[in-house]
Amino acid sequence: MVFMVPPTPQDVIDAWADMTTWVQDTLPVQAQQQSLPVASYDAGDIGACSAFNTAGSPVGWGSDGDATITLTSLKIASMSGVKIQTAAAVDDTTVHLPLSFSQLEISGNYSYGQPCAEYDLGKKTDTATSSGHGAVAQTITNDSLYYVAKLGDTLTISSVVVNGALTVTINPDSGGMPSWLEAIGSFFSTFKETDALRSTLQNVFLTADFSKTMIALINQRTGGGT
Repeated sequence: MVFMVPPTPQDVIDAWADMTTWVQDTLPVQAQQQSLPVASYDAGDIGACSAFNTAGSPVGWGSDGDATITLTSLKIASMSGVKIQTAAAVDDTTVHLPLSFSQLEISGNYSYGQPCAEYDLGKKTDTATSSGHGAVAQTITNDSLYYVAKLGDTLTISSVVVNGALTVTINPDSGGMPSWLEAIGSFFSTFKETDALRSTLQNVFLTADFSKTMIALINQRTGGGT
């Protein structure tokens, strides 16, 4: 009869150390081009309606509702300078599997639309939508992430924690960088939106095929739970 022998925290720590070459060389390659889901945000009034205003005009355009910003075609564009770090046991059933990186960049496209209204002496006389699009990059430099591994009959991953501050860069397809596009960059730099972007990224690392491969390799090194 074969009895199941769950891996110990030390088994996992040793297996992680044995994964150095794979983590540093293979994981970054497999991570690149990993897609992220489409995301839409209510950004409030970003001032985009001023695009319709003409100097000296007796009427003016203003917000007629909140702007919506949508991010599409998002992917992990680069993950460079990856270095495995020493795993650490949190308790008898939890081990953190950390790695550091010099740059983690998510790239894609953005589009925005804000409903606008023309006002003449306080009366709404016309409506339109101010919109635009371009490229967006979200970058974390010189920081780290770690997998939260849970021990049972085999090893599983319960979550991923990505550290570091996200820097957001907006590159419009045309029209330069007016104030409302600067406002989009500022919007994504707020704590709430940065946290939302980080949460999406962490979920991608949690569910990605390369992470599943990594865990399978660790389970092989710990005896596959047998």
